[in-house]
Amino acid sequence: MKKANFQLSIDGRPVTFTVPPIFKNGAWLVPLDPFAEQLGLRVEYPEGSEMAVLCGGVESELCVPLQFQDSKEGAVKINGVTYVVPTYISKTFGFEIYKASANRLEVIHPAYLAPKFTLPDLQDTPRNLRDFRGKKTFLYVWGSW
Repeated sequence: MKKANFQLSIDGRPVTFTVPPIFKNGAWLVPLDPFAEQLGLRVEYPEGSEMAVLCGGVESELCVPLQFQDSKEGAVKINGVTYVVPTYISKTFGFEIYKASANRLEVIHPAYLAPKFTLPDLQDTPRNLRDFRGKKTFLYVWGSW
C-alpha cells in the first residue's frame, strides 16, 4: 500500500492533507490537526507535556488526552507532525466508521445516518439496515392503511 492510496472522507466529502497519511505498524495514521478540524474538534498541546488533548464531540463536550508514542489509542509525533489513527478518534467522539477497504475509510456524523431499524425480508428473516452499509439498498415499504 502506498501513502497516496489512502482515502478518507467525512460525511461524503473527501479529505485532503498537505502532509500525507502514513502506514505504520499495520495501521494508517493521519495528521491530527487537519483531521480534528474537519471533525469540528479542538486540539490543544499542553506546554511541557508529551501529549495532545482533543475536545469536542457529537453529543456532548468531551476532552480526551492522547499520549505521544501510543499510536493505537494516542498520537505519534514524526518530523514535527502529530499523527493519529482516524478510527480511534472518530469512534471516541461519536462518529460512525465505515471501512470500505484496507485503504479507504469513511467517517460519518450520526446526523447523516438513517435510523437503526430491523425489518423481516420475504422469508421472514429479520434484517438490519446496518447490515447493508456500503451496498446499494432499495427499501420497498408497503402499507394497507
